[in-house]
Amino acid sequence: MSSAENSDFLGSQSKVRKQHTVLSYRRIISDLLNRNWIEGAIPFITFFVLITAILITTDGYFSPSNLNTLAQYSSDVAIVTIAMLLVVAIGGIDLSVGSTFALSAFVALYLFHIAGLPIYVVFPLTLVCGALIGLFNGFLTGILGCGALLATLGTMITVRGIFVIVSQAYLVEISNSARVDATWDYVGFENFMGIPVSFWALIVVTIAVYLMFKYTRFGWHILAVGGNRKAARHAGIHLKWVIVLSYTLGGALVGLAGFLFAARQNSAGSDTGVGLEFFVLTGLVLGLGGFTPGRGSVFSTLLGFATIFILGNVLTNAGFRGDFITGIMGLILITILTIDMKYRKERHRMLARAYLDPTTLKVDPVRDMGKLALEFGSTKLEGASLLGVGEVDGPEDVILDREGNLYCGTRDGRIMKLFAPDHTRVETYVKTGGRPLGLAFDAEERLVVCVAGMGLYRIAGPGQIERLTSQTKRSWTSIEDDRHIRMADDLDIAPDGKIYFSDATKRYEMETWGLDLLEGRGNGRLLCYDPTDGTTKTVCNNLIFPNGVCLTHDGRHLLVASTWMCAILIFDLERMQDGPRYFARGLPGYPDNINRSSDSGYWIALAGMRSPIVDLAMENPDFRLRMAKRVPPTNWLFGNLNIGGVLKSDANGEIIDAYWDKSDGPLYMITSMREHRGSLFLGGVTNNKIGRIDLAEADTGWNGPDSYWSGSK
Repeated sequence: MSSAENSDFLGSQSKVRKQHTVLSYRRIISDLLNRNWIEGAIPFITFFVLITAILITTDGYFSPSNLNTLAQYSSDVAIVTIAMLLVVAIGGIDLSVGSTFALSAFVALYLFHIAGLPIYVVFPLTLVCGALIGLFNGFLTGILGCGALLATLGTMITVRGIFVIVSQAYLVEISNSARVDATWDYVGFENFMGIPVSFWALIVVTIAVYLMFKYTRFGWHILAVGGNRKAARHAGIHLKWVIVLSYTLGGALVGLAGFLFAARQNSAGSDTGVGLEFFVLTGLVLGLGGFTPGRGSVFSTLLGFATIFILGNVLTNAGFRGDFITGIMGLILITILTIDMKYRKERHRMLARAYLDPTTLKVDPVRDMGKLALEFGSTKLEGASLLGVGEVDGPEDVILDREGNLYCGTRDGRIMKLFAPDHTRVETYVKTGGRPLGLAFDAEERLVVCVAGMGLYRIAGPGQIERLTSQTKRSWTSIEDDRHIRMADDLDIAPDGKIYFSDATKRYEMETWGLDLLEGRGNGRLLCYDPTDGTTKTVCNNLIFPNGVCLTHDGRHLLVASTWMCAILIFDLERMQDGPRYFARGLPGYPDNINRSSDSGYWIALAGMRSPIVDLAMENPDFRLRMAKRVPPTNWLFGNLNIGGVLKSDANGEIIDAYWDKSDGPLYMITSMREHRGSLFLGGVTNNKIGRIDLAEADTGWNGPDSYWSGSK
C-alpha cells in the first residue's frame, strides 16, 4: 500500500471516540480504599488538627528555641518507638522497652562515672546491654515459642528489678561524680548545624530503618513474617532467626536511646522508663492505625509519636496533672483501636460495594454477514483434528516456529511445546510462574510472551526466561498506582524491534476479567516496550478491553481488538498520537486475538457471541450494578462463551469468510488461531486441546515467522 493509498484508507475509516479519564465518586472512593497509604491519613489528619489547635490557642509554641527543646527531649523516646515498630512489624510486642531503657541508661552512667571508661567504649557497651535483653526476648519468643506478651512482661519485671537493685547501690555515687567529658556533654546538650545531636541520631535511625524495610532482604523478611508466617515459612524464610534478630536489633536501638538519655540527664531516678512502653505503644497505634503486623511505616509511626508527645507536652504546660494526661492517652488508645477494628472489618465490604463502576456502553449493531452468519450453520470447524488433548490446559494463544513446532501457554503457568510434524510429542518448554497469554517470535526466533499479572517476558530456549518489563509510567490522573502491568494480554513486534502489547484491564485480575465487561469502561491501554533502552510507555490509554494485537502486513499499522466494543481498531505507527480508527466494527461476537493470513488478510478469533439482551444491558449501567449486587455471579447476564468461531477479513477489514463449529463441538471457545503452511491451528482459554483444520486455498509454503522476518532465516 502506497503512502497515498494508506492515507486514503485511514481517512475513510471512522475515528474511535476518545475515552476520557474516569471521574466518578465510586471510582474515587474505591481507589482510595484500595490504597494502603489511606491508612496513613489518620495520623496525618490527627497531627494536622493538633498543630492547628495549638497555633490558634498558644503563642510562640513553635518558636525555634522551643522546637529545639522539643527535638532534644523527644529523640530518645522516638528511637524507642522505632524499636517497638520492629517487633510489632514481625507480629510481636515488647513490654520491656521501658525497663531496658532504664537499665541501658544506668549502664551508660555507671561505665562513664564509676568505671571511668572513654565514650567510644561506653557507647557500644550500652548498645550491647540493650541488644542482650532484646536477644533474650527473641530467644523466648522465637526459639522457645513463648507468647510475646507474657514473655516480654516477664522480662520487663525482671529487668526492672535488676535496675532498682543496682540503681539503689550506685545512683548516689553517680550523682556525686565530678567527671567531665567534652564528647559526653556534646552528645547530651550541643547542636550540630542548629539541630540537637540526639535528634541527628534519630534522623540516622529513621533513614536506616526505612531503607532496611524497603531495600534489604532482612527488612523484607520481617514484613513477610509479620504479614503471614505460614506463607513466609513456605517461602523458605527462617522464622525463628528473623524473630530473634528483630528483637535483638530493637533492643540495640533501645540501648542507643538509653545512652542519649544518660548523656542528656547525667543521672537516672527510680522512675526512669516507668510507663514508657505505654507511651510508645500509644504513639505506635496512632501512627499505624492499630497493631498492624507486616507494615514498616516508619514515618507514619513517627507522626503518631510526635502527635502524642506534643499533646502530652501541651497538657503538661497547661498545668494538667500527670494522671489526667495518662487518662487522655488511654482514651486515645481505646478510640483508635475501636476505629481501626471497625475500619478493617468494613474496609473490604465497602471496597466491594464501591469498586464496580459501570457506565453506558453502546455497541454498534451486528453487521449483516449474509450466508456467513452463525445461524446458517457454516460449520467449517467440524471434523477438525485435535492435538494435545488432555496435555494442554487452557491454550489461550498458539504459535508455530519455522519448523512447524507448536507452542502454547497453559493455565498452570507453563508454555508447552508440541513437536512437528504430527505434534503428538508434548513437553514443557518453560515455566513462567504466571498465566501466559499472547505469544510472538522476534527476529532471532526467541519467544516473547505476555504473562498476566507479571508483564512481558522473553524466552531464548528451553527453561531460559527473562523479564523484559512489568511496569509502565504512572498516569498522573490516577489515584490508584497503575504503573504495574496487571493483565498483559497479547503482543506483536514491529520491524524496528519495538514490542506493542495490550494491558487489557488496569482494574481486574485474570480471574475476574469478566467484571470489566460489567463496567464497560476504558480500563485498558496499549503499551510499547523499546528494547533499545528498556523503557515501557503507554501509547494509548483508556481503551475498552484491548485484547489481540497484530501488525499489518505492510508493517505500518497496528490492529487491536477491543473485545467489549466488538470491534477491531487500527493505529498508524507513525502517528500514534492521532489515536485509533475503526478497522472492523459491528462484529457478531467478542474478538480476541488477531493474526495474519497468507492472502494478506487477517484471522479474527471470536471468544463468544453477542446477544441482543446483553447489548441492551450494556446501555443500562444501573441495571448491571443492581444485577451484580443482588444476583449470584453464576446467573449474571453475559456474552455466550459456549459458542465461538473464527472470522476471516481482507486487508480492508471486510469479513470474507467465517468458520464455526457445531453447537456441541469441541472447539466451543476460540481465543486464538495461527495459519501455518496451509493449516489453521486453533486455541481456547478454556479448552484442553488445540484444533487443526486444513485450508483449501491457502499458501502451503507460508508461515508466520517468515511473514515477519523473511530476511532473518
